[in-house]
Amino acid sequence: MKSNMRRLIIDKLLTQKGYVSFEQIKSVLKVSEPTVKRDIRYMREELGAPIQYSHAKNGYYYAAPAAEGKAKRGARGADRRPQEKDEAASPLMHKQWYSSEELYVLASAYDLLGALEGDQSSALVEEITPLRSRVLGLFSLGGSSPRELVRHVRVVNGRVPFKEPQTFETIGCALSERRRVRIRYYSWRTDESTEREISPLRLVHYRNRWYVDAFCHLTGQLKTFQIENIESAEILSTAVKRMALDGVATELDAGYGIFHGKELQIARLHFDEASARYVLREAWHPRQRVQKLNDGSLMLSVPYSDPTEIVGAILRWGSRVEVLEPQELRDQVGREAERIAALYSGRTDAGS
Repeated sequence: MKSNMRRLIIDKLLTQKGYVSFEQIKSVLKVSEPTVKRDIRYMREELGAPIQYSHAKNGYYYAAPAAEGKAKRGARGADRRPQEKDEAASPLMHKQWYSSEELYVLASAYDLLGALEGDQSSALVEEITPLRSRVLGLFSLGGSSPRELVRHVRVVNGRVPFKEPQTFETIGCALSERRRVRIRYYSWRTDESTEREISPLRLVHYRNRWYVDAFCHLTGQLKTFQIENIESAEILSTAVKRMALDGVATELDAGYGIFHGKELQIARLHFDEASARYVLREAWHPRQRVQKLNDGSLMLSVPYSDPTEIVGAILRWGSRVEVLEPQELRDQVGREAERIAALYSGRTDAGS
């Protein structure tokens, strides 16, 4: 039995039973006495697990939550020098609860590490267990134990995790080694595959997919390639075309979404009063501009260079939003709305 699996079993025993004797642990794991001691020591020292031993109960147990421990230590620590108190104090001691950003990051990290921890094919599995335990230890606010608190926090991700093809690792290696890659790339717009050389510059994770921003030596332009559509990839000995990442960001991140075109335009969108307060909470783009009007409605200005994604984002709001300009975008949204209306009116007529 692997060491990480043994530690998970010890954790489960302590969580479910409260107090567990040394003999019980040894019996369940079916290992030697030194192995059990090593596992418990590793969990204490490397994972930060609050495992204590009670002579009265003749067993190991998880110590009380940090908040309770602080209260119990208060009287005993009263005679310490002020400097010692400051050195021992953690910034978390002065917080009652997490900010929304802190809790989201912690819960997401814990869940994501858990998914990777369960993947026995991952080369990182041995490193993930102590890292995830350290993240768990940060769930120490609110008076509950970390393990109890994390059960009451849920981050909903509606997308099924997508496993990228083998070309993902090839692109990653080329990026780290700063070498060009010869790829065969499928374009869903043209329904064709083409061969080209690219200089990978950065990896981008966007809406459950990985992309690579690269200089395309075929077109002589910066482009974004969806790694899922890279049918083959071969690392070349040629060094990449060096470009400043700030310049890459300026060109590729200027507009809405992952797609980009030649000309940057500003979409002016008018949202009605009923939807205004919800739109105010959304971040469409770092450079968006919002203007709340006297009648309670809202004007949103969003930069974009390719209409592919922004059309879908606009249609999501249905009749509560109107595209004021540019006219080309207004017409495109209008045509798509007409196609949708025709689709559903046809079904309604057929059923009436």
